[in-house]
Order: sequence, then structure tokens, then C-alpha cells
Amino acid sequence: MAASPTTPTPAADAAAAATAAAGSVPGLPPGMTVSTLRKSLPQHLFKKDIVRSHWYLFVDFFVIIALLNLYSPAMSWPIYALYANALGLFMWCLFVVGHDAGHGTFSDFFVVNAIAGHIAHGFLLVPFWPWAHSHALHHAYHQHIRKDKSHVWFVEGQKSIGTVIHDVPIFIPFLYGIGYLFLGIDDGSHYYPWSKLHTTRKDKIQCAFSAFVCYAFLGLFVYLWGSNVWGIYFGPWLVFNTWLYAVTYLQHHSHDTKVFGEGTWTFLNGALETVDRQYDTQSGVLDDVMHHITNGHVVHHMFSTSIPHYNLIEATKIIRPKLGDRYKLVKGFPLLELLQHHWYSTHPVLVWNGKKDIGPDGAASVKEEWVMMSQSELQKKRAQGEISAQE
Repeated sequence: MAASPTTPTPAADAAAAATAAAGSVPGLPPGMTVSTLRKSLPQHLFKKDIVRSHWYLFVDFFVIIALLNLYSPAMSWPIYALYANALGLFMWCLFVVGHDAGHGTFSDFFVVNAIAGHIAHGFLLVPFWPWAHSHALHHAYHQHIRKDKSHVWFVEGQKSIGTVIHDVPIFIPFLYGIGYLFLGIDDGSHYYPWSKLHTTRKDKIQCAFSAFVCYAFLGLFVYLWGSNVWGIYFGPWLVFNTWLYAVTYLQHHSHDTKVFGEGTWTFLNGALETVDRQYDTQSGVLDDVMHHITNGHVVHHMFSTSIPHYNLIEATKIIRPKLGDRYKLVKGFPLLELLQHHWYSTHPVLVWNGKKDIGPDGAASVKEEWVMMSQSELQKKRAQGEISAQE
């Protein structure tokens, strides 16, 4: 699976992912790999339609501009809430189109992807190339306890400023755009060229350029709207960041989610812990508007650099039966679940589920695995002696 020229994935990461994909995966038939799954899909699903991609970019921008023109400082709070939520939703939809550009599935052309990505993400104050870099690492090491990016894995008993912040739902709108992208918690700032995220000269140059694009958009907004920029743009922007954080978090956190490490992690094993979520169980319109990044995410994690968002559902219908019980689908709008995951007394915990053995020669072998469960379930299993503390 070749890496897109737009996605700055280090060669070592691509090699690790390719090697891991060949391993045996629990719960799947012997010999099933990413390669065999790919061969089961028709070739047209891998076609990147540049006209169709631009159409989605145009439609999302059209809706956003139309909504921006509805703003009035005289809006009542209930009307403003409707405005901010509608605009924030379509800002999130625009992000998904730029997300395709970051993976190289917007088109087959580096320059086209770079321009589209900087327009879509720059408008949203997301530095495109640094985001594409950290996001590529997330895909290369999804569900790895130490190497995964974007959402830090907190194991049972771990305490830090990060765990405190994640236990207060009011911080959710600020966790991604401000906390993760700007301040760099925990992967390094996406705005600052000398943060720990950027290790090469190319990384630093790309960061400086993408950050400049974001600052240019910000300057344009202030020039156009003056002090009204807070109501016109930043209110909806916080809604957008809530969508971005919530969707990406919940795609990798659910009941019984497993996280792997030494001796257990493989690319495919990690991908199968990704969760498809159907937000709109009635008409399906909401998932369609969000470009099916919600209910086509498992396939997206298997073929992130080769299947555009508009082919994810067709691919999912083919792949899903082959995955058996390893396929995860959660139906329903997950607001309550998100809040439960971000409250100190109800958040789930990652519990040690691995093995540490000493061989006849005295050498230690480790199979690292953690499983997510509710605090009440953990207490019950501990009381019954089914789970012991991590060694």
C-alpha cells in the first residue's frame, strides 16, 4: 500500500505498517491480511475522482458562506445557537474533505492535494502539512499504547494534567484546536516549527508555511468582520472543534476497545479496534453530510491512502462480512457516551489484559494488551477475582 506523496509519512513508519500487516490476527481466518482484503475489493473503489472531490469542496464552502451571510449581531441567543451549530457542523464537513487531501485521496496529484488541503484546513485554522504528518503517524500506529498520535492512551491509575483535563466535559471544545494543534499537548505544536513533532528541515519548512496560511486566514477574518469575528467565526469554530474531537475520539474508544503494545500490535489488529459509528439511525442524512467518515472508518483505517471518502460505504459492505466479530459498529448519536467518557466518576479505564512470562532460559516475554471497561465493571471483576492489578 503505497504512501501518498501528500502524506509525509516517514519510510520507517510505512515499512513497519507493511510488515505488521502480514502477521496473524486473532479472530480472523488464517492468512487474512490487508493485502487479501484489498484484493477482494473492486478496483473502481480506489479511483480518486478529482472532479467529484472538488464538488464536495465547493458544496461545503457554499453552505458555509451562505450560513456566514445569515449572521447578525442582533440575533437572539436561541437563534445564534442554531447558527453556530449549523455552521460548526459544516466546518467539520469541510475538514473531512481536507482530510482526504491530507491522505492523498482527494486526487492523484501532490500540488492539487496541497492546495485543496491548505484552502480547506487553513480556513479552519488547522495547519495542513503538520496535521497530515501527525495524522499519518496515527494511521501507521493506530491503537499502539505508545506510538499512536492524536488521543493519548491513559491506563488505569495514571494521573497527569491530561487526565484531569479529560475528566471535565467543559474543556472538550478546546481540546483539539487549542490544546492539541496550537499548544501541542501531547504530540507537539502544529504551529511552531521547532516543536518535537517536526524532526526534519522539511517538516519545519512545511510547518512554517501551513501556519502562515492559517494566520493569513485569521487576518482576513479580522479584516472582514472586525470585532464581530468572535460571534461570526469563533463561536461556530468551537462547535467545529467539538465535532472534530468527539468524532475522532469515539472512533477509537468504545466498550471493550483494546490497545496493544509489544508482542501484540500489528497494523491490522490495530485497525480492527477502530469503531464505525452510525450517528443518524433514521434517515442516514447526517452521516452522509459528514462524508461517511463516521460509519466508514474501519475501512478508512485499512486503506487510508487509497480509498476516497465517497467510496467508503461500498467498500465497507464488502469488507464487513469478512471481519466477523472483529468488526465494530455502534449505532446512535453518542452525546451521552462522550460525556460519560469525560467525567471523573464515569470515564472508562484501560485495564491490563496482557501476559508476562519467563521462559526456561530465564528470558522474559511480554504480550502487552489493555482492554477498556467501565469503572463499575472493573470493580465487579476485581471483587470476583477475575482481574488482578497490572504487573
